[in-house]
Amino acid sequence: MKNTLLVAALAAVLGLSACSQQGDVEQARQKAAEDVAKAQAKAAEEAAEASRKLDAAREEANAKVASAEASANEKINAATSDAMDVAKDANADVASVEADTIRKQAQADHDLAIAKADADLKVAKERCEALPAAQSGPCKDQADAAHEAAKAAAKRALDDAETAAKDAKR
Repeated sequence: MKNTLLVAALAAVLGLSACSQQGDVEQARQKAAEDVAKAQAKAAEEAAEASRKLDAAREEANAKVASAEASANEKINAATSDAMDVAKDANADVASVEADTIRKQAQADHDLAIAKADADLKVAKERCEALPAAQSGPCKDQADAAHEAAKAAAKRALDDAETAAKDAKR
C-alpha cells in the first residue's frame, strides 16, 4: 500500500505539475499574443510616422521645385526684357544711322544738282552770248528758267529725303 500510496502521491504531484505547466503555457501564449499585438501596433505607428515624414519631404521638395521654377522664370523674363531693350536700342541706333545716312546722301545729291544746274546755267549763258542780240535775251531767260527749275527739283528731292529720314527713325 505504501507503493500504491506513493504512486498515487506521485501521480497527484505529476498531475498538479502538469496542470501548473499547462497554465504556464496558456499564460505564455497569451503573453506572446499580447507582445505580437504590441509589436504590430508599434510597427503600424512607425509605418504611419514614416509615411507622414515621406509626405512632408515630398511637399517640401515640391515647394522647392516650384520656388526654383518661379525664380528661373523671373530670371528668364528679366533676361528677355533686357534683350528686348537692347534690341530696341540697337534698332533705334540703326534707324538713327540710317536717317543720318539718308540726310547726308540727300544733301550731297542736292549740292551736286545745284552745282550741275549752276554749271549748266553758265554754259547756257555762254551759248546765249554767242547768239545775235535779239536771240540772246530770250535765250538767257530760258537758261535762267531751266536753272530755277533744276534748283527747285533739287530742293524737292532734299525735302523728300528729309521726310524719308524722319520715317526711318520711327
